[in-house]
Amino acid sequence: MDNKPEDFLNNKDYYFIHYASEGFYNGSSPAPKISCIVIYNDSELNKDKKRFSPMDYLKENDLESAERLCLEKFKQIISNPNTCFIHWNMNMEGFGFKAISKRAKDLGIDMPEITNDRLFDLSSYIAYLSEKRLSIKQVLWFNSLLNNGFLDGKTEAEYAKEGRFEEIFKSVNAKVVGLSMLIDEIKNNTLKTENPFPENNDGLTKEERRNLA
Repeated sequence: MDNKPEDFLNNKDYYFIHYASEGFYNGSSPAPKISCIVIYNDSELNKDKKRFSPMDYLKENDLESAERLCLEKFKQIISNPNTCFIHWNMNMEGFGFKAISKRAKDLGIDMPEITNDRLFDLSSYIAYLSEKRLSIKQVLWFNSLLNNGFLDGKTEAEYAKEGRFEEIFKSVNAKVVGLSMLIDEIKNNTLKTENPFPENNDGLTKEERRNLA
């Protein structure tokens, strides 16, 4: 793997990013609704965290208008060609930047494309280090970084349909902060990619282990 996290961390305009939606994008229209995006810069020069959630605009708007407003705010961030993102597996067809752009297009927003040189997939880098594919929940569990607010994607999708945006935000926020803490483990050469508690399970449900396999 040519790129390393340090290549992005040296750029003061980097952000860790994660998001939640009502489900995977399967190519049909409309794309799944976006329920929350969180970006986080943890550098000393530019500590900054932003969320883009419909719940911030619901007092004066219907749900679709609120979602459109949060995606328009997100567009302002990615329109900066110097902004880079450290993400977890968000370069998939059904989940990530393409799904966000498709949903934005459904709402009349022309979202600029984020070129690959502005993206760093932490999931692929950890797979490279560990020589196996791990889920974000597993890696956080192995490194004692799994926050109580963490929800799996299926639960986040269910909560989105129920309008439980605050709980979704807490989950997405836990994942974004977790990504930054995993970078610290990598820099300190203390990243664990095996279950350090063999007497316990790996923190996953049977369904999550089956999906990962």
